[in-house]
Amino acid sequence: MDFQTLLYEVKDDYSVITLNRPERKNAISLELTEELGQAIDDAVADANLRFVVLTGASGMFSSGADFSDPVKAITMIRQELDVASGTSVAIKLIQCPKPVIAAVNGYALGHGAELALMCDMIVAAEEAEFGFIGPIRGVTCPYAMIRLADEVGRAKAKELVMTCERIPAREALRIGLVNQVVPLKDLMGAVDVMLEKMRKAAPLAVKFTKEAINRGLGGYEFSAEKFEEIITSKDAVEGAMSFMEKREPKWSGE
Repeated sequence: MDFQTLLYEVKDDYSVITLNRPERKNAISLELTEELGQAIDDAVADANLRFVVLTGASGMFSSGADFSDPVKAITMIRQELDVASGTSVAIKLIQCPKPVIAAVNGYALGHGAELALMCDMIVAAEEAEFGFIGPIRGVTCPYAMIRLADEVGRAKAKELVMTCERIPAREALRIGLVNQVVPLKDLMGAVDVMLEKMRKAAPLAVKFTKEAINRGLGGYEFSAEKFEEIITSKDAVEGAMSFMEKREPKWSGE
């Protein structure tokens, strides 16, 4: 399949999916999400592949959800939270029988940070930066609400999402958000080393291990309910308008 918003490449026994919207800093659009779901399906269907690597083009992982079209952005997030639809990239990544590694080579913000969090492991370049910035746009970070506390602890998860603080790769490593931090030039090499280690393990054992560890990931219904509440709020409208008008938001709490 020819993709418009990403690149799909097969290397030996793994596929590399590269977010490729450099003109929008790899912002996650409805179209990108749909193509990413298809790319994951393609990787799962290919019996010759054991692993999936997810990264971004042009020195950027992803700047987050593309709110240049708020209606499409909301549709995209709704699809992500609709577990029963079969279209959620988060569910596809969680249920993917093959390990998925995020190679984060630059900013991973908002939904971009959540996308990295959906993967099984994260290898980050020293220049990488993470931020769960939904609330400063007037909305929630739905997937971070579900999973982040399991990765970094409840107190740190609340701090990261409530303050929307951007943290460098080394801090992300310290708190357990990422697995490794390496120089940018060594990023894909570090991914290769991790893959080589996993190749020594039985594929079925790796698959069952992932399934067992991910069994505790839930909370989609509650997260979807709260997202529906917040997107109709005055603050959500103000967040979108202030972003498009490049000004500080004026929150009303309504």
